[in-house]
This record gives sequence, C-alpha cells and structure tokens, in this order.
Amino acid sequence: MGTAPVVGRVIRCATVTKAFRGLDLLATAVLLAAVAHASPAAASGFDAPALSHGQSSPVVRDAAAVHYNPGQLGYIDRTELDLGLGLIFGSIGYQRDRRGQYQYADNFAFAEPIDPADIDPSRTGVTQPVRATPVGPILDGFLALPVADRVTLGAGFYIPYAAILSLPHDGDQRFQAQSVTLISTHTTISAGFRLHDVISIGGGVSYVLSILQLSKVQDFAAVQSFADGLASPPISQANDLGPSAPSTVRELDLLARQADIGPALSHGVSFNAGIALRPTKKLDVALVYQHGSRMRLNGDFTLNMDDDFFTQDLAAQGLQFPPVVQGKAHIELSLPKRLTLGLGYQVAPRVSLDGSVSYVFYSDFDVIDITLSSPDLAQPALGIGESVPQDLVRNWKNTVHGDLNVRVQATDKLRLSGSFGYQSGASPDSTVDMASPDGHRLLGGVGMEYALRERVSLLGDIRAQGIIPRTVTESDFDLGNGTYKMFLGVAAIHAKIKFGAGPGKRKRKVSVGGEGDAEATETETAEAEGTTEEPPASTDEVGPEPLEPPAPEGADAEPPRPPVPPPPPA
Repeated sequence: MGTAPVVGRVIRCATVTKAFRGLDLLATAVLLAAVAHASPAAASGFDAPALSHGQSSPVVRDAAAVHYNPGQLGYIDRTELDLGLGLIFGSIGYQRDRRGQYQYADNFAFAEPIDPADIDPSRTGVTQPVRATPVGPILDGFLALPVADRVTLGAGFYIPYAAILSLPHDGDQRFQAQSVTLISTHTTISAGFRLHDVISIGGGVSYVLSILQLSKVQDFAAVQSFADGLASPPISQANDLGPSAPSTVRELDLLARQADIGPALSHGVSFNAGIALRPTKKLDVALVYQHGSRMRLNGDFTLNMDDDFFTQDLAAQGLQFPPVVQGKAHIELSLPKRLTLGLGYQVAPRVSLDGSVSYVFYSDFDVIDITLSSPDLAQPALGIGESVPQDLVRNWKNTVHGDLNVRVQATDKLRLSGSFGYQSGASPDSTVDMASPDGHRLLGGVGMEYALRERVSLLGDIRAQGIIPRTVTESDFDLGNGTYKMFLGVAAIHAKIKFGAGPGKRKRKVSVGGEGDAEATETETAEAEGTTEEPPASTDEVGPEPLEPPAPEGADAEPPRPPVPPPPPA
C-alpha cells in the first residue's frame, strides 16, 4: 500500500474544519451521493423488449391498437379481449478498461503530481468482467368494445418501459451502478372513430405508474464544492478534485459512500393519438404520436456515512452526521415522446408485409431534477438546511427505431410471423455506463396464432434483441470505459377471445317454412383476422333478394275471396 501524504493528516486535524465552505460541501456531497446516477435507468436501452404479441403493429386491427395505434379501433366491429403473460430473460456484461492511473484505495492525496510509489499498478487496464442475468415476468391486457356503428372504445394495461439490473456490489462497476430497477406501467382508455371506409382516427389517455430503485457507490472526489472547500482558507490546500478530476485522485475509500434510493413511486398522465388509412384494399398506412410523461418519483434514501471523518472528527466544529443518513428523495425525469409511421401491404392472398419507423425524442431526457430532504442533513450551526435541490445533465440524443414483419396464413387456422428490427442508441460515449448499457441494437422474433375455435385463438412469441458489442474509450472521468454486451429475450403467450359481432350485425326478414316471418342475423364483414386484407366496413344493409316479388304499391297482400254459399236445406 502507498503512504498517506500530509494532506490526509491535515484534513483529519480539527482546526481544518473551521472553513465553512469545506463543511458546506459535505452536505452538498451527501445530496449528490444518493442520486448521482439515478438518471440512466430510463435510457434508450430500457425500452421494454416486448409489448403485446407479434401479430400486432400500427397497421393491424386488434385490441392492442390501444397502444400501437388507437386509430385502428374504429375498424373493429366485434368485442375483443387480449390477455398475455411472458418472461423476460437476458445477459448483460461489462468489462471495465481503466485507461488512467489510480492511487492505492486507502490513500489521501488529492492533487497531482502523485508520488509514483502511491500509484497502484493493479488498478490500471482491463478488470474482471461483471455480468447481470435479468429475469422477470411481464403481463398485459387489452380490450376493444364497439359501442356504436362507427365507434369503438378500448382499454389496456401494459409496460412500455422496464429494467431489472443487479450487479456485484463490490464489482469494478460499483461507482456506476450496483442495481437498478425501473418499471413504468400504462393503464389506458382509448376511443376510435371511423370517419369513412378509408380513414379512422383515435386517441387515448394513460395513467402512468412508475417505480424506481437503485444502489451505487458515490465518489465524493467528483463534487466541485468539495474541491472548493479544500482550496479555501484555512485549509488552502491545492487539489485536483471536482467533476473534471483526473483518475489519479478518484475512487478512494474515504470518499466512497454507499447510497441507496427507493422504492420511489411516480403518478403521471400521458396520451397517444393515431390515424389509420386504407387507400386501397391492399395498402394500410398509419401515423401515431405517443406523448412522453414527466416522472415525479417520491421515496426514501439512505447514505452510509459510517466513517470517523463524518461521524465524530468534525463534531467539535458543529458538524456531525449519524452513521446512516435517512430521508426523502424527490426525482423528476422525462420519458420520451415518439412519432411512428407504419405501412402494410397484402402481397398475396395469404402473405402480408408491414413495418414501421419511429423517431424517439430521448433528447427530452437531458436534465434530471433531484431534491433530497432529511433532518439528518441539517447542520444549524453552519446554516445548512434540511433540503437541497440538484440537477444532473446526461446529454442523451434522439434515436431511430425500425422494424419489418412478414405474416403468412399457413392454414385456415394457423398464422405465422417473423420480424427484424434496428434501434439506434441514446447514450453518447461520454455518459454511457453500466446503468444504461446502450448501443446499436438488432431485434428479431418469430410468432404464431392458432385458432382453437371460431372466436378463440392462442398466440405464442419468442423475441430477442441485443446490442452490437460496444467498446468505449472516451467516457467522462474514465468511469465508463470498457466493453459492453447485452442480450434480452422474451417468451410470451397470449389468448385472444372475441364476443358477439358488435353493432355491425344486421337483422333481416326471411320466410321460414311458409309459417310466417322470422328474424335471422348475419355479420356485416368477413375480416381475415390479423391480416391487412379485409373487405371495407360499411353501414349499408346487405341481404339476400326477397323470396317473392313485392306486391304492387297500394294492392292488398292477398285478393279477397268470394263468400261461400250456405248448404241447401235437407
């Protein structure tokens, strides 16, 4: 181990603590420590890997249109229920590559040049890889309910954003993240209106419930106020700490504090809107806007301050933290907006193609507003209050998502599908880390739908995605340099059930066995489920020709019969 230089002894000397800025920076550092990397949990890499089943898309008319394109609801004329359950699994790996030099972890030198004897040669270069194997259930449900000839209501519960990440607490990524859990659920009420046989519009409003929980180790050496406090009288100690601190003064044991936040909950509102067009019997066009949501997370935080420096060395000067600081956390961040264009084409009676391109506004997610509050943070003698706000900047960029689907009606009861897609990454090299293992990702999947009965079908899907292995060499502060790998898979089953025929049914009069008139019912449309080929919906009555020609207007239904004469007398 290296030797502790003079500045380490100076910091622990009681007279040093008379500098107000040196004390104020500690409270600020406490606030930063619990939440410094809360933001990456909602990066582009944390779009849920699956939503609904593989037969759905912005140009398909089914109950999942509540999410994909509420404009399609207007074309649905039969009550439809879609319930699904699945499992997410995967492997996320990271091997850090320290490209700088670091002191022995128990040193106290805060300024360069660092004595070469204090540089730990084992803390430079490639480290031991770490790996997470996330596993978790997913579920969703959608309902389409026709309520009028051209109006269909919809409802849905689904999870568009999800992340489950658990890593070794003592791994080389611990200053980035130890564990992250983010789940954002949408409960949506929608309506679709068919304006014409070739156009339908729709929209929906969503209640957004989100939960966030994370753990990491915060490095106080990255806090600018800590650097300012050391440089100010009476310490007057030159240092190289702060946000731009070189690796040689980072990740020291004294300034490495365990921080945990959550579970924190958020209640929000969002909406979506869509247009569905069918200019020809073979072509479908969709345009969808999905609004983002402002997450306002409220929960608890804890910060381990169990070191003599924080709990007793400074007590005589009016600063003393308990071994564990506890309080309330408030974090605000934005989920992105997105704009989607979808196209579908019936290339043959049993084969169709559809795809979509989305532009996702992850640049909305640039600043994270954070406030931590606790009586344990207050230091009245120093004028330090119980609550301090802090902003974090992430500088993410907008992304492009695209996919292509092939659907084949293999038999009258069996439909098969295959898909391929691409998504660009949101996190730049400067801010990517293990809390957001993002990059260029490829997607693929296969699916099937089998009709068990006329109105009941079973759907199964296997989908996968992964980033092209990403090597980063320009991470800010040498925090995230290294190689990232990620694979996520989903296996899911869905049940689709249809009820009745909705308001599109027609009633007509037919003659039955010459015994008079009776009512018979027939369905207006003969839609091929899940394909883009279907006859245009119509409100015109359609029925067979009358069994007999109608009587002339004004004529009696039956000519009068002559009276029958009475029988002759006996």
